[in-house]
Amino acid sequence: MNVSPKQLLLACVLLLSVVATALAADGDKSKLKGIITGVQGNTVTVKDQNNVEQTITVSADTKYKRTKGLTGVIHEKAEQSALVAGLPITADVVAAGSGFNATEISFKSEDMRTAQQVQAGLAPTTARMNDFGTYEALQTVDVLFASGSTAISAKGKADLDALAAKAKETKDYQIVLQGFTDSTGDAAANQRLSTRRADAVSNYLQQHAGLMPGRVRAGDGMGVASDAGSGSNANARKVVVKLVVDKGVQAGVTK
Repeated sequence: MNVSPKQLLLACVLLLSVVATALAADGDKSKLKGIITGVQGNTVTVKDQNNVEQTITVSADTKYKRTKGLTGVIHEKAEQSALVAGLPITADVVAAGSGFNATEISFKSEDMRTAQQVQAGLAPTTARMNDFGTYEALQTVDVLFASGSTAISAKGKADLDALAAKAKETKDYQIVLQGFTDSTGDAAANQRLSTRRADAVSNYLQQHAGLMPGRVRAGDGMGVASDAGSGSNANARKVVVKLVVDKGVQAGVTK
């Protein structure tokens, strides 16, 4: 395989970035960019640009900055409560043990609004996917998409047809869907795209695979996938489709 000098240089830069993070000595200062995947008290978990989970600790001395406008030159003070899963951030950090202490964390106003909107709908969405534990998944299918697209591939259609066939043999089934994107592009646009992907799969199951509309629940657009990392990630551009049944139904299989 021929590798261009540009590709080799990029690979070296990424490798050096990973090594630098791994070998950071206590007290070393650096910038960390990524997407928040979890917040527990003063501990923030971030998936960085190399798709590696990093742990950041915030304190009373940590400053929070929200940027506005296309150039990001307008700054507003923010609070720790603005940090939620799904929010892309840039953090000034100091190495401390296996993690980092944050001196400043900044993020875009637009990204914060989108992340908060997703969080606001996360509880009911999770309930729809799991119905507070009263439902169990019999089959799960990940339908992958090309970048920026809502078109379902031939493989995606075949997988959905197979799931639909099993659904038709299942008593009192339900279909639940969640759409996702990778982390490229505008956060608000990703939110819309994830919803359109979920809608495309829902429509295919009803209009082409022959499932009853009442059995296919409205799809949820979840925006950027939690495992998207940074940049174009084909596995993050997906709709997760679950065939579920009430646990009280005998294995969900019709006789």
